[in-house]
Amino acid sequence: MVIYWYTTCKLNQLTNEIRHMRQRKSVHNSGFEAILNRPEIQTWRAILEAQKNVFAILESNLQKIGYTVPRFQVMFYLYFDGPLLPSVLADRMVVSRGNITAFLKRLMDDKIVKKASGRSESRPKYGLTAKGKRDFEKIFPPHAERVGKLVPAMTDDAINQLRLIKETAAKYRSGEESL
Repeated sequence: MVIYWYTTCKLNQLTNEIRHMRQRKSVHNSGFEAILNRPEIQTWRAILEAQKNVFAILESNLQKIGYTVPRFQVMFYLYFDGPLLPSVLADRMVVSRGNITAFLKRLMDDKIVKKASGRSESRPKYGLTAKGKRDFEKIFPPHAERVGKLVPAMTDDAINQLRLIKETAAKYRSGEESL
């Protein structure tokens, strides 16, 4: 309940900031006021602020139990999607392949991740060990509970809009489209 209240307060604060920006008589650049008032810019700012606050709370809770966000993300993808290539993990987590290699090495050292059997040595897939699965099954339910307290259920339309944002961004990131 406290987390829900905190998130609501932060969203209200953002709404008030936007309202105050609209009411200001002297704006450094009058063109900026028009830009800030565009619905897509207001949407972007709201998403950014919500993500930043939710991420900070979830990250803090993961750190309390000795996990980092990247560690949790790798475990999440490997648990639900099975063994994956490092390049696939890197794309899903939006990190470099070098970063994913470092994450996987640390997880292998901690006996959380292993190379999946039956793959060539040059391009192995990685999967969770039995210990990794047990650890994830222990930490995921309380994490999901916190997410449920922080993030409201959205309509299918709203979820589809967020997916469209993600897909559009992925096209720009991959170079398929340019800005």
